[in-house]
Amino acid sequence: MRPGHIFSVGKRVAVLGGGVAGLSAALELAERGYSVTVFECHELGGKARSIPVPGSGLPGEHGFRFFPGFYRNLTDTMRRVPFPGNVSGTWDNLVRAAAYRGARANGQADTVVTFRTGSLLPPESHAFGPAEVIALITLASSTLAHVPFREAFYGARKYFTYWSSCDERRLGQWDLLSWNDFLRAERMSVPFRRWFADGMVRNLAAMKSKDASTHSIGLILEATIWSSLGRGNEPGGTVDRVLNGSTGEKLINPWVAHLGTLGVDLRVGWTVTDLAVANNAVTSVAVRDRAGTLHRFEADHVVSALPVERFVSLLSAPLLAADPGLADCARLRTEWMNGLMFYLRNELPVIRGHVNYVDSPWAITSVSQAQFWQRPFTDYHDGTVRECLSTIISDWSAPGMFNRRPARECTPAEIAREAWEQIKAHLNSHGKEVLTDAMLHSWFLDPAITAAGTPAVANASPLFVQHPGSWRDRPDSRTALRNLFLAGDWIRTDINVSTMEGANAAARQAVNALLDADGSTLPRCTLGVLHRPPEFERLKELDRERFDRGLPNLYDPDRLTPETTPQDHSPVLERGVGPRHEG
Repeated sequence: MRPGHIFSVGKRVAVLGGGVAGLSAALELAERGYSVTVFECHELGGKARSIPVPGSGLPGEHGFRFFPGFYRNLTDTMRRVPFPGNVSGTWDNLVRAAAYRGARANGQADTVVTFRTGSLLPPESHAFGPAEVIALITLASSTLAHVPFREAFYGARKYFTYWSSCDERRLGQWDLLSWNDFLRAERMSVPFRRWFADGMVRNLAAMKSKDASTHSIGLILEATIWSSLGRGNEPGGTVDRVLNGSTGEKLINPWVAHLGTLGVDLRVGWTVTDLAVANNAVTSVAVRDRAGTLHRFEADHVVSALPVERFVSLLSAPLLAADPGLADCARLRTEWMNGLMFYLRNELPVIRGHVNYVDSPWAITSVSQAQFWQRPFTDYHDGTVRECLSTIISDWSAPGMFNRRPARECTPAEIAREAWEQIKAHLNSHGKEVLTDAMLHSWFLDPAITAAGTPAVANASPLFVQHPGSWRDRPDSRTALRNLFLAGDWIRTDINVSTMEGANAAARQAVNALLDADGSTLPRCTLGVLHRPPEFERLKELDRERFDRGLPNLYDPDRLTPETTPQDHSPVLERGVGPRHEG
């Protein structure tokens, strides 16, 4: 669909939640002529919105954002959201991030990866074989990250094990195993763990390798590596991109304004409390407005774009009776991943891209925003702030490097001080003082963290994480109810991982399912998928045969060690998968 291609349908749709998933669904539906009402309890944009720092005019964030080149769904939406002076809408607000830095503490050598504008190798004319892929990853790991060669070779083979695995093995075996266990990371050196187990995983998905499934991390790493080789990127896409200003200014606010021009009714401060169910359908949605008044809203269709923890709270007995499979959603997990802004008196372009503070126990990552933004930071304040070191804390349970306490147990001031010291320990570890206390103007912690430093500490915006086995508990966009459809970054999609792209893709799936249920002849939403290297399809066919016979992947260096396969509640093992059945 493109702006102006609006049909006249007239049916009413209630979209529950105004984050990226809800805004995406609202746009697709409004362009097709549906009458759309969006109910959002907090602020439109959800985790992707900008958060003004009270009393300062400075923009804050739930956490910095980046837009990999392999995004195809969200970026298609961005092209359709008008922005003054831009030919391709808000998509033109994306700028290239040219590098990645794995900063090390204690004087250890940093890892710096530079992303070329084009591809490292000819994208389509060059066919990659197993030996070549393994050699490339081994070389990069041993030279860039100083992983011992033997371990680098092992890690490369493990990567290729996942790459050459059929979809059935990815979902039936690797999704049941943590990335740490897949790599046998605890048996490896620190450089191996820092590169293969954690490495860019923190930047790509803000996940902890010990808690995330192999399928989730393997898939996103595969897409990223192919992207760096020039495969799978959207037209004009590069490996890493960021916005040239705050998310609110450059994406969310124009998006919301455009929805208004399409007639979408945006009700902010309205909280969904219940779904009335009868005759295999949602008959009404109970919502409470800002004043606390309860309303019953009736619609032909309902698209739930709520976060998983909010959707689970709506799983009433009548709803579960209509779709018992939704009960599995209660087993899905969330973790904390929240932003901490450091506003500086000096610009600090650490690198033109993202920084992973590799030895940080709080799994801190950052981006220096001033180098990318069109509008100088002096415009937002009194002229004394010239930089925002936008950081994310992804591990709130590990003891700090200096105060020895987890972030969950600290006050906001203690969180800021410890995170600042961890960053300084990395940036100043090579005999040069890059970051000083005199540079710090102020800081701002994501307000989703409430009652910090007390036993009542809570997070109003946790992140869905793909723990081992989570795929089987995640629902599809179409439910068993004839008019209820699901969107959100926790719904099954091709990209799998919790991202804005996943939220957008799930919204497109939900709208397509709604159109199918309506018997509509309107055009369906396009759905971009991740790159599948054609030269590996035959290997995946062979692996499918092995998987069906209960045999391990042929390239797995651990295929002769039974302890590396999943040991608990694994249907794969029940079918006899393991090296003892090699044949």
